[in-house]
Amino acid sequence: MTTEELPPFQFSIMRILDCGFMIEEAISPENNNIQIGYGMSFTFDTQNDWIEYLIRTDFREKDSNIKFLSGTVLTRFNIANLVSFVDENQKINFPDGSLEILFGIAFGHMRAIVSKNIAGSRFSHFIIPIINQQSLFKELLEANIERVKKIRETELIKKEDKIRN
Repeated sequence: MTTEELPPFQFSIMRILDCGFMIEEAISPENNNIQIGYGMSFTFDTQNDWIEYLIRTDFREKDSNIKFLSGTVLTRFNIANLVSFVDENQKINFPDGSLEILFGIAFGHMRAIVSKNIAGSRFSHFIIPIINQQSLFKELLEANIERVKKIRETELIKKEDKIRN
């Protein structure tokens, strides 16, 4: 299926959910000793026409690597007729840039909710910076792919061990 053959990519926001938040008040990091990390997973359901992103941010002290602030937010998007993007090999052909756009919106939701959650705390001056949504999405997606490969390799090794024993 080529890009020209794809139907219009129309979406709406179905749900935004604050999935968890943590502040460790005992830690007093210096502003120049902070490391921010992100995590992402995304799933989709072609029969029910949705894609959801679960995005996490973690603030850590650089020196100790101790996490002192973390937040996770889920954003679910309704995709009009998502099944129409599935080809004959059951592969979903998303229009170029569409997943990155949805990621950028979901990331914005995470920024807003985490900012709301830290308001009034001693970390309220910390910000989640503006990101390049294409490059961060690619980086997090590749990390997820590597994680899945390692899980599959581990499962395969366990199966082979069972067969040998």
